[in-house]
Amino acid sequence: MEIIPLINLKRRKIIEPKHASNLSLKKILERYKNKKLYILDYDGLEKNKPNLCLYQKLSKYHEIWVDAGPQVLGDVVDSVISGATTITIRKNLWRELNGSAIKEITENKIYSDVDFNNYNNPRTTSSLIYNVDGLVLFHKKNQIESDFKYVEYLKSICKRYETYAYEIKNANAVYWKKLGVKGLLTEIDLMEEFEKFEF
Repeated sequence: MEIIPLINLKRRKIIEPKHASNLSLKKILERYKNKKLYILDYDGLEKNKPNLCLYQKLSKYHEIWVDAGPQVLGDVVDSVISGATTITIRKNLWRELNGSAIKEITENKIYSDVDFNNYNNPRTTSSLIYNVDGLVLFHKKNQIESDFKYVEYLKSICKRYETYAYEIKNANAVYWKKLGVKGLLTEIDLMEEFEKFEF
């Protein structure tokens, strides 16, 4: 199972990790130099003002996967030019998403979020998954387990799409693997904990 470190951007800077760590953010980033890095950009998601300059700096030393809430094709182009090799699209921000149109302008991988919160029946979400390379899930394990149909739906989409889930507890990695999740996104300062286990 692939484990990808995640960093949060807000107010034009990297948010200091909040979990126990004896290393500075700079040291942690150096440790994962030349590795894939998931960037969760709250400026992009909340204000439509992605941190393109920070992407450029980070892309010098990392393969970056950007989640900044693009809303139009131009936003995708901006992220790609700034160094993103993979981009996450949020369906609630880009309602008329057409994966084929995005694929015409870039060969980079495009992922879409899975959002059970907005749907009473997860079966209806299948029509909302478009022509993308994979899916990203930010729901907690207990949220998924709260309804049997969510578990079954997640198993079915993991068979069709490369799916990544956000997780901060390494003990839950086995659960995600059994569902068919390809990899986990976790806070960069928790990577060491995840690396201790083989999944």
